[in-house]
Amino acid sequence: MKFRIERDVLADVVTWVSRTLPSRVPFPALAGVLVEAGEDGVSFTTTTQDTWSHNRADAVIGEPGTALISGRLLVEIARSLPAQPVSFALQTSGRVEVTCGASSFLLPTLPGDEYPPLPDLPQAVGSVDAGVFAAAVAQVAVASASPDERNHAYAGIRMEIEPDGRLTLAATDRYRLAVRELPWEPLAADQPIAVTIPGREFLEATKAFADAGTVTVHLGEAETSLSLTAGSRQTGLRLMDSANFPKFRSLLPTQFVSQPEIEVGALKEALKRVSLVLHQDSAVRLVFSSDEVVLKAGTGDEATATETIGCTLQGEGLDVAFNPRFLADGLAGLTEAHARLSLQSAEKAAVLTGIDPDGGSEVFRYLLMPVRLNR
Repeated sequence: MKFRIERDVLADVVTWVSRTLPSRVPFPALAGVLVEAGEDGVSFTTTTQDTWSHNRADAVIGEPGTALISGRLLVEIARSLPAQPVSFALQTSGRVEVTCGASSFLLPTLPGDEYPPLPDLPQAVGSVDAGVFAAAVAQVAVASASPDERNHAYAGIRMEIEPDGRLTLAATDRYRLAVRELPWEPLAADQPIAVTIPGREFLEATKAFADAGTVTVHLGEAETSLSLTAGSRQTGLRLMDSANFPKFRSLLPTQFVSQPEIEVGALKEALKRVSLVLHQDSAVRLVFSSDEVVLKAGTGDEATATETIGCTLQGEGLDVAFNPRFLADGLAGLTEAHARLSLQSAEKAAVLTGIDPDGGSEVFRYLLMPVRLNR
């Protein structure tokens, strides 16, 4: 294997695929970047076995071939090299010589025969604006359960696709539910699609494509893996069992007794301030009246805090308490300047949404359960 590649191209490509180098390596081969030189350029691949990344770059190929090189080391070398062309050459000793200007490295290779084969790229089912997609996944990801619950359905993000061009993302940890709808360009599927994707990995994957313009989604017939592609970039994820993910649409209430409208920035700042006096797992009370909401934190002889901000109220006044972190997560997901908090009662689920000044439909809904207090 021999090839020459521009230093900036090399650094960009290996940094991008390094996202799916495992932090804990079950066997040595997984610590490597698989480098493959061929007629169409050179490709770089990494995998954790549950996720994988692949990227291709133009290069001057002297001799086709393959080598498995330590990923962390290759990334550090690529970033530190001077801005000159970089040459790779696989030696008969099994080492790879990397030269750039006056710098030269001899890198040992890892056992390539132990490198796991990756699934073929599945059929493309549709495409979506990459930036909007990444932002939407980030909005719902806050409501997914801890990655430690990887084998649990609540650690995943549900993605449902309708042939008419609707894509819905949802996540829940049983205490809150985040739902986001966005436009979608179907390419192949003529039947609805519903899959559950590991939340943390899905979030990282979509972030990596955020600047790509448009990202294409690929899904195999067996629905065991999902891939995202844009240009030469490709990343894949193994899917979770969807059987236990709740039927989330039925959880969203439609009848409310109180709907205060509040400035998002003001509520964020007030919530942050009054939460300073709280211990872990304590709640913040929100007391709504016709033109204001009073935030109250702390009780008894301990530190307490109150702050009053303006609001507009449709319906009756209400005294309700929430986990401050859960409420802050929902507010952070809003892009609008004003929010509506739709309340059924002080004990039943509430729904937080942004208010579109142009009167558009709600595309992000954040359901959260109130905290019951001994008043």
